[in-house]
Amino acid sequence: MQVFIALLLRNIIDIAVGGNLSDFYKISIFALIYFLLMGINHYFTGASEALYLKKTINYLREDIFKGIMNKNHSNFSSDNTASYISNLTNDINLVETNYIVPYLMMIGDIVIFIATVIVLLYINPWVTLVLFLTGALMLLVPLLFSKPLSYSQNTLSENLKLFTTNIKDIFSGYEVIKSYNMESDIKKEFKNNNLNLSKSKFKSQHLQAIADAASLILAIGCQTSGIIVGGYFLIKGNLTVGSLIAILNLGNGVSGPIMWIIQKATMIKGMSEVNKKLIKIIDEGKIPDDREPLKAFNKDIVIKNLNFSYNDEKLILNNLNFKFEKNKKYALVGESGCGKSTLIKILLGYYTNYEGSVKIDDSEVKDINSNSIGKFLSVIHQNVYMFHKSIKDNITLSKDFKTEELENSLSLSGVKKFLPLLDKGLDTSVGENGSNISGGQKQRIAIARAMIRETPILILDEGTSALDLKTASDIEQVLLSQENLTVITITHKLDEAMLNKYDKILFMKDGKITESGDFSTINNLNGDFTKLLNSIG
Repeated sequence: MQVFIALLLRNIIDIAVGGNLSDFYKISIFALIYFLLMGINHYFTGASEALYLKKTINYLREDIFKGIMNKNHSNFSSDNTASYISNLTNDINLVETNYIVPYLMMIGDIVIFIATVIVLLYINPWVTLVLFLTGALMLLVPLLFSKPLSYSQNTLSENLKLFTTNIKDIFSGYEVIKSYNMESDIKKEFKNNNLNLSKSKFKSQHLQAIADAASLILAIGCQTSGIIVGGYFLIKGNLTVGSLIAILNLGNGVSGPIMWIIQKATMIKGMSEVNKKLIKIIDEGKIPDDREPLKAFNKDIVIKNLNFSYNDEKLILNNLNFKFEKNKKYALVGESGCGKSTLIKILLGYYTNYEGSVKIDDSEVKDINSNSIGKFLSVIHQNVYMFHKSIKDNITLSKDFKTEELENSLSLSGVKKFLPLLDKGLDTSVGENGSNISGGQKQRIAIARAMIRETPILILDEGTSALDLKTASDIEQVLLSQENLTVITITHKLDEAMLNKYDKILFMKDGKITESGDFSTINNLNGDFTKLLNSIG
């Protein structure tokens, strides 16, 4: 510890000046032992801080991740996924570097400052008073720089988010960039974003450098004033040479800690906006979903006077009414933008800000715990997402299933047919978003993913669109033949033979179900459905 070293040096010098060789040997041996113990202590202190940092950052990252994952669908979709990546990487690094580490170091600085003041008071109270008064001037630094630094840190955080977003878009759109010869434009775009990030980082560092320089100048002035006053008392015979040297060392123990505390306090205050943003995410993750879970699906899904719009704009669903009965098969058809996919998202509990009523077995969807809906309803999306894991992992999604359940889903989906073509079979890695497999294979895996869960309701949102006509037809027929399964299919493939297998066809237009019935009934209406069927045929 610096304070004890200053006292040790004072005694060594005073003993050396006094010429007592025996005492000089004793204090030299004591000094060597102390320095050895100080080194050991330094190691354990550093290791403890590293362990604390590891645990704290891990907990913080987990809390932020939980907050992001606990967002409902509409809240999650309101921001770019790259911003969430930035929260978990860039913002975490800023918090560690500019918040947690400075806090830890500031604790040590405060201890050094208090110990130094106590020892200086013991050596000479007047020198202590001068050092304390001049050191107080350094408190002006955080008052002047905290707001500009807070603004610059928040700007840096936002530019890091924009940079991450830009990089994600570029790499995700690699094929489009290559196909349309966009390389030169993309390079210019990257250059501008990179330049903006570098500028914001430079501004933040430049402002911190100015604050540090101001603190350093005031610290040197503080230490110099201590030396001048100490020299005066030495001349007057009120201080020994050893005490003056101790003051020289301890002077830095007043100005130094004040300077370091101010620097760190300025950095900490500069993180206020970033911290608020992360705390908001964490707090969202702590809000429990105390809605009642869906316990069963025994009867029907009843929709009455359903209205819904995104951002209070034009109604996507307009006074929609219908009843989906258990174990029946429904085909939702209509031109793009008529509200088919939006209706499915409401059934899944993605959006709860609708007007009217949507009930699953008398339970209002907006009042159902959203996590429980997935136990009764599976979806096969048109745009299938694959995790960078094995085929088996992408089907089971880390859940345990019996061997016969897995085998059944492989057979029904057609995955079993292409497994022999792969060296590792089910253990084959699909690559990033299925880059190692074909679009048709991805969709079959998605079908197996839904089938293995044996939920009573299955929704196909263009779920066989990537398959050839025969394979798509075979799989659709298998699904429609399941007696204990309610199927709702969104489709643009108006195949008469397949549509005849559905209990009801629902034609949607302008957010309403305008025509419904089995194929024969709805076609005999000679309305919009028939026109669409004839236009495609």
